[in-house]
Amino acid sequence: MTHPADPAALFIELYDQLPEEVFLRPDPERWKRDPDVQRHAQRVRAYIQEFGEADPRQVQEIIDKDEHRGTFAVLRGIDLALEIINPWFPSFEYGNLAELTSRYVETGRLNASTADGVLLPRGAYPNRPQGPGGKAAYFGLHRVTAKSWEKINHGILPARRGPAFRPGEAVQIGCAPLLETFEDVTFDPALPVGYDAFSLAPVDSASLRNRISSVIRKLDDSGAVIGVIPEGTLTDGLLKYWKEEAARTAAQGKSLRWLLVGTGPLGGDDPPPNRAVLIDRLSGKEILAQDKLAAFVLSAGQASEWKMPGGPIGRSVAEHITRGSQITVLETALGRLAIVICEDLSQSAGWARELIECGITHLFVPIFSKAIIPYRWVGQAAERLIADTGAWVIVANSLVVQFAMDPALGDPDWYTCLVAGPQDPDRREYDNFDWQFGSAKAGDDLGLAKRNGIAKLPEIRAARLYELWVENPPEPRVR
Repeated sequence: MTHPADPAALFIELYDQLPEEVFLRPDPERWKRDPDVQRHAQRVRAYIQEFGEADPRQVQEIIDKDEHRGTFAVLRGIDLALEIINPWFPSFEYGNLAELTSRYVETGRLNASTADGVLLPRGAYPNRPQGPGGKAAYFGLHRVTAKSWEKINHGILPARRGPAFRPGEAVQIGCAPLLETFEDVTFDPALPVGYDAFSLAPVDSASLRNRISSVIRKLDDSGAVIGVIPEGTLTDGLLKYWKEEAARTAAQGKSLRWLLVGTGPLGGDDPPPNRAVLIDRLSGKEILAQDKLAAFVLSAGQASEWKMPGGPIGRSVAEHITRGSQITVLETALGRLAIVICEDLSQSAGWARELIECGITHLFVPIFSKAIIPYRWVGQAAERLIADTGAWVIVANSLVVQFAMDPALGDPDWYTCLVAGPQDPDRREYDNFDWQFGSAKAGDDLGLAKRNGIAKLPEIRAARLYELWVENPPEPRVR
């Protein structure tokens, strides 16, 4: 059999040939500690890093000798070799792998063709103690199948259009509620569309636009790098205002670079999507857009509890939107980003598998709901996702429902934002979560979280590949 010399194509070929059943047994746990496997892996690594490609004869020799164990050794060797071009590895240097490096910079993937899916670098690891697991857990590369890739709208943000981040760097997040009361939104629970449906959109008012300007100023002054606005805050007119105001007030030297300016009914479709938009703070240009994947169904009980305007609703009503069919994944210096919107977080079956396969590192979640409360649906959904991916999750909510339920905002146990992720990289404990709950009591205030008794902006961490996640051995002298 002739193997490809291209390291990424070779990894995909061998990864697919190595049966999943092998990883149902503890054999791979023994293999990764086996001196022969480590020696063969280092031989493969050394050849690839010296010549920029694999040696098919060397590969076949190792596989012929050790079969599945040999295939595993070659995969580990490719994995080791490509660490140096992982953008989130602390000692990035492409050496003789310039072709693969250029390919990633230009396309956001390591392999040339997407016909059989793609290969991506790792920047996060499941947030649970390590041990025998599936095939993906043994490598610092993500093999994404063609079937999963069809559901992904993949893009890359050129380095010149985004801030630079050091792997694992702390990054401050500013979440502003923006919407304060039901006077800031239009809610229609009786749309004449042939089924029980509702619409929700912000009121494009002078006061809301002034609040947007105030949010941008406060984000600039706060030291935040990313600003996040919740669901139900955008119209086409307000999106245009965000872009113009961001560009008009831009100033070099400020830390703020990205603004997730919320979501809302955008575009000319009937019904419109509920679309989230991430923009560049300096230019106002769009970086990422995501349509809500799951329509929210508002029950009669929820409408009553939330004190929705318009009188009692005696039935469930569904959100009147055109739902998205793909999830956008963006390669950036920060990590591999995606956005899901409110109900999407609860109905994760339609996207979680693909994002796990892609190795998502940061997930932004604008919501319109009652207040965030610890150990309720938001935190439970975030915990599952962090456990499965190791990603950071950023959830932003407005004040609307909480103010309707508690006009004095007197209940102390509620929050307008949640930022959560792994507590530390070693993955030796189950309770390994960094929970940061932030509160803001005005639409243009930023949610501050208590850290060591001090109220401050919550933080996430930039993506990073830690060698200990796949327990790659040190580099012995190759013979």
